[in-house]
Amino acid sequence: MIKNIVIYIILLLSAFAFNIFYYAWFSWFLFVVIICIPPVSLAISLPFMINSALKGFFVFSEKSVYKNSEFYIGVTSRKRKSVFCPVVKINLRAINSFTGKKKKIKFKYSGFMNKPVFIKADRLSSNCGCIYISAKYCKIYDFTGIFFIPVHINCFTEVYVMPKAEKPAVMPTPENMLVIGHKAKPGGGFSDIYDLRPYQSGDSMKNIHWKLSSKKDELIVREPSMPVYKQFIVKMHMDNSADKNDKILSKFVYLCRYLNENNITFYAEIEGKNLIFEIKEKNDITMFLKLLYKNLPSSQCAVNHENVIVYSIFPDREEVDGI
Repeated sequence: MIKNIVIYIILLLSAFAFNIFYYAWFSWFLFVVIICIPPVSLAISLPFMINSALKGFFVFSEKSVYKNSEFYIGVTSRKRKSVFCPVVKINLRAINSFTGKKKKIKFKYSGFMNKPVFIKADRLSSNCGCIYISAKYCKIYDFTGIFFIPVHINCFTEVYVMPKAEKPAVMPTPENMLVIGHKAKPGGGFSDIYDLRPYQSGDSMKNIHWKLSSKKDELIVREPSMPVYKQFIVKMHMDNSADKNDKILSKFVYLCRYLNENNITFYAEIEGKNLIFEIKEKNDITMFLKLLYKNLPSSQCAVNHENVIVYSIFPDREEVDGI
């Protein structure tokens, strides 16, 4: 460490000047002692430094956290064995691929590393996105902090910062998802809505409409149907501000959960990117956000824009078209 070297040089020059202007046995003894500090420290520290360098270090973190939540990065010995470090210094680099923000994290530790040591890095969860954490360098110093051994450290971990749900001011209702027709219910089963058609080989006997069949003099089957709703698109109008985008994503997550609870399949779209992602269940929301964070192209879906409801989310408002 440069600071330690500067301090030692100042201390050495002071002892030298003291020895010149105040010649006595203890001034000479003090000067010799100060000269011997670095080599003695190196001799004592070197076995521990080499041992620590050979075992190496491993950096890890949680895979996913919520925005503005507590976040920790862990450092441990690569072989998960106890190791003594005189002084270890690791510089980490964190990049948010969604916001483009970069941050540096400094880790310094001295003592036995028989279990993981954690660094609190809450500022990394201040904005939504995918955080890539890599090691800039790792050095093991002696006790004085003057001599060091550079250590190659393999560290590349990613963390997803997910938005906390926030209820939008304008909420759609299932009644507004207008029915434009009906279709056969997949897998059959019970339904209050059904079509009537002639019996086909393989149809269940439970679905035969016996009264109508006796009148028609042929077997008539009830085919369970389900309503076909207008296609629902949630369109996000992203901004250049990371904080405003966080608000948009918070509203988006709340709306997605609401639509999932009402068994409504919908599509997510980013304004200006012409990318549409179909969301049927909760896991689809997470998958879409991960693709968005990494700026990866999402699934292309064909949407009939003649029968569509568009729910637009802006940083400060919501708009609904097509109802």
